[in-house]
Amino acid sequence: MKNSMRSYRCVAALLGVLGWSSSSLFAQFKIDEKIVGPANAGGVYGVGPRGVHVAYTATKGSRLAVSFDGVEGPLFDELFSPTGQSYYAPPQMSVMPVSAGGGNASTSAAVIFSTDGAHYAYIGRQGNEYVVMHDGKEVGRGPREMLALNYGPLTLSPGGKRVFWHEMQMASSSGSWRCVIDGKPGPWSGHQALAPVFSQDDSRFAYTAVSVADSQKLTLIVDGKDAGYVGLNPVFTADGKLLLTQALPTSKVAVLADGKVVATGISIEKVVPGPVGRRYAALVRTKVVNSEGVAVLYLDGKEVAGTEGAKSISFSPDGKRYALTCTNPAARSAFMIVDGKKGNEYQSVSDKPVWTSDSSKVLYTATSAGRSFAIADGQEFAVHSLQSQDGEYFVTSGKGGRYAFASGDGMNRNFIVVVDGQQVLPAGFFPSAGSFTFSPDGSRYAYQVGQIGNGTVTGLIVDGKAVEGYMPTEFTKKEAMSIRARASVFSPDGKTLAHLGRTADRAKSGIYVNGKLVHPTESWVMFPTFTPDSRHFVWVSRELTPGQPGIKYGVYVDGQLAMRLDDNPFMAILGGFEMGADGVFTGLAVVGDAVKRFRITPPADTNVEKMIANAERAQAKAIADAADAAAKAEAEAAAAKAKSEMEKAAATAKGKADAETAQAKRKADYDAAVAAKAKARQDAIDAKTKARQDAAAAKAK
Repeated sequence: MKNSMRSYRCVAALLGVLGWSSSSLFAQFKIDEKIVGPANAGGVYGVGPRGVHVAYTATKGSRLAVSFDGVEGPLFDELFSPTGQSYYAPPQMSVMPVSAGGGNASTSAAVIFSTDGAHYAYIGRQGNEYVVMHDGKEVGRGPREMLALNYGPLTLSPGGKRVFWHEMQMASSSGSWRCVIDGKPGPWSGHQALAPVFSQDDSRFAYTAVSVADSQKLTLIVDGKDAGYVGLNPVFTADGKLLLTQALPTSKVAVLADGKVVATGISIEKVVPGPVGRRYAALVRTKVVNSEGVAVLYLDGKEVAGTEGAKSISFSPDGKRYALTCTNPAARSAFMIVDGKKGNEYQSVSDKPVWTSDSSKVLYTATSAGRSFAIADGQEFAVHSLQSQDGEYFVTSGKGGRYAFASGDGMNRNFIVVVDGQQVLPAGFFPSAGSFTFSPDGSRYAYQVGQIGNGTVTGLIVDGKAVEGYMPTEFTKKEAMSIRARASVFSPDGKTLAHLGRTADRAKSGIYVNGKLVHPTESWVMFPTFTPDSRHFVWVSRELTPGQPGIKYGVYVDGQLAMRLDDNPFMAILGGFEMGADGVFTGLAVVGDAVKRFRITPPADTNVEKMIANAERAQAKAIADAADAAAKAEAEAAAAKAKSEMEKAAATAKGKADAETAQAKRKADYDAAVAAKAKARQDAIDAKTKARQDAAAAKAK
């Protein structure tokens, strides 16, 4: 495959070449794009969970190859899934998320990714040999018949820096297996699935193997060598310098630290390394009460007094503190010990406490007398039904020691939102589940509410105060971003808040940033995210484009359209879009006949402040234009009214004059008729008189 990597200034002509269209563009927009594969040749696109990395697996004639971010690897006669199935190349393009391998790996994808997306691996066949590729390089090769992925699937270490798989060989009717790590095989083992564990930095590994000749004989392999002692269930401390194992059961069991006994008892419940350094805890059963084994806490190899009944332990993020869930077998009760201090006893206590990010507070739940309680830093809060958010009852700030939780009792219309020990929910409202969020710096918070009795989300609470004027809605959740978009999104410095809102005036519905409407829309808005420096705000909006069929998506930066995308399957895949630590927005998209990886660098001449200022000016102009339009309409209405009144008066005067003229004419006509009648009578009288006179005169003659 020929790959291209070009950097374009964001001008409409070039975007047209790419299959994208744009408007209102800044000259400083920079879009880098790279072809990572075809869109019409079938095959599978595997997307890593982070970093917007993609592996394309497809046929090259009758052969197969994998391209990582557009860079093609070697040809193979056959490719395998992580669990050993022969790869099938679908005739139509398929897009799917991929994992780090192991038994839960996809059987449809040939490639596995580390959780940060930076490392990948796959395995295939060339001739009679299998070949393992890791980060684009060959790291292992061997006879095809020895490959045993059904016993030990291709798997990446937690950090992705190492890759391992299994080989098998047969001797007579029995088989033996070995674990191959980075191409280096370990000792042959009996019938078992070898599962290595790694240190946090992937530099060390350990696993237990069984002797091929004697299934009762075990060997602990550490960093590829026999450790010289036997230990089960190995786990490294956080610094990778200490290996914790469990000795083979005898009359007593023991916890070993680099082979030395540090705790003994009847049985081992848990061995838990701390999150940092060399700290570790072991919960060891030492006696039985009421037919129940009672464990105690060993911390860094020393028994901690007063910890009988230990069930589970949680270390604080800094590793300096611990919370120990315990039971009292005699009373059949439960309690929590925090840093050696016992709390109240309850009917039950959560075995998964939550720590604030600064390790200052521990939060957990408990029940007593059938009632539920939230315990935060030792303070009890009676709750009815705690709202779950991302599977957790407590929300903590990314920095500092802030926490929040919400509880609801709809039947009795009793709701609370507690932030840092204070009830902050305004009266008459209920909290919308899953909407609470702290700003990344922990300085602010926001959540949605509705009026009790209504059942509809109608308001937004920011830092304890209600925001008026619109009904908040939630950003559309798509899998492509590795972050979860909530109803409200804060900038990393906490100074800027973005959310969606709707009003009765449809023109005023859209994205609001610090209370200003910056993008009017009634459609979906996805992937809202700020750059790490808080200077820029990016989102993707679903929209209809005049003159173009189908649905389009616009990528906006600081309110300006950077590019348009067609609807494509990468929007529904975790890892398909991401805001990088460098402030560059990266995504995958189908563009014409190609799949492209694009990178949008925000321009230097725009930022969030300018976007808000532009919105304020636009709103001020809209208000001024509306006022001018209203004044013009009022003047036009007044002029129209005056004209109407004048025309009405003229019409009235004309009507009156016409009436008077008609009346005068009627009177004149009447008088003329009377005069004519009188004249006719007089003429008749005169005619008769004359006739008599004429007759008399004639007679007189």
